[in-house]
Amino acid sequence: MKSILKKIVPKSAKRFYRSKQTQLSIIKDYVYDYRKFNRESASFKLKNKEMMQAYIIKEYHAVEKGLALLEPRPGFGAERISALADVVEEYLNNYGMDSVTSITAFTLREYLNFDAPYQKIPEYLSRKLEKLLKRCDESAQIKTGGTKIIPRTEITETLNFDYAGFFKSRHSVRDFSEEPVATQLILNAIDTARYTPSVCNRQAWKVYVIEHSNLELKKRLLNVQNGNRGFGEHISSLIVITGKLSSFFAYERNQVFIDGGMFAMSIVLALHAEGLGVCCLNTSYAVKQYEAFKASMEMDSDCVPIMFLAVGNLKDDFKVAISERKPLADIVEVR
Repeated sequence: MKSILKKIVPKSAKRFYRSKQTQLSIIKDYVYDYRKFNRESASFKLKNKEMMQAYIIKEYHAVEKGLALLEPRPGFGAERISALADVVEEYLNNYGMDSVTSITAFTLREYLNFDAPYQKIPEYLSRKLEKLLKRCDESAQIKTGGTKIIPRTEITETLNFDYAGFFKSRHSVRDFSEEPVATQLILNAIDTARYTPSVCNRQAWKVYVIEHSNLELKKRLLNVQNGNRGFGEHISSLIVITGKLSSFFAYERNQVFIDGGMFAMSIVLALHAEGLGVCCLNTSYAVKQYEAFKASMEMDSDCVPIMFLAVGNLKDDFKVAISERKPLADIVEVR
């Protein structure tokens, strides 16, 4: 019956049916994403430590940015900083002091010091901040919050190398040597990538490194990714990069993928600098594939996959796709 229907139904009707099926699938995926973002993001209430940290980092970084302007406005952001102080107070009550409260303390102290000659901060806020800072540890020797002066030479002295050559020598490698990758090299690369910029410095990412010896988990994960056929069994280590929705708010529904993508690219380049071969493997899952991925590996509930990175040692000679780039004129419009 099915084969008969296939023969008698016009092609236009088949195209129409497939189009509606695709539309339905898109709607289903959007609803799934909406529910996850609704459940895991910090849009409605700071329900846990990570959400409070995300808010505090976002807000103290706003103060840092204000202080870093060419001409900061004395007394800026009073209402917002007062709200930040309230959340930090609650955070201290619930979780005590840590690096987040220490950075916040450095930042708020600089904010108060900057205002001292101007006296533009409302009296109530000065008292509130001083009271809060008494609860924080300001004894740390290394300043971790606020602003700092960078001599231009600190930048220029790092530029004496062939950056364009380094960048252009990176290729997506699918032909690895059989020698296992030392995990420390991967950790070195991730450590460097920590300096990737992120929205309001929230650094909302988490990385899972699947070592060469963990064959079972590596196989499970690669089975739910459709871009490793033909070389998956030769991948030494697998990196699963995820972003944490708990660090984002209602107006930032796409930011986890923007920040996650930038972080992933930094890891790719850092691995390249370690002399390792890397291939990016996408995790653009529809609901069914996403559920299969979740079932393959335990991870924090607020995480969403950004991509896998397949990592291996380089052979003396190996083949890669040419992957010719579009001309500059095709992707740039100077106005």
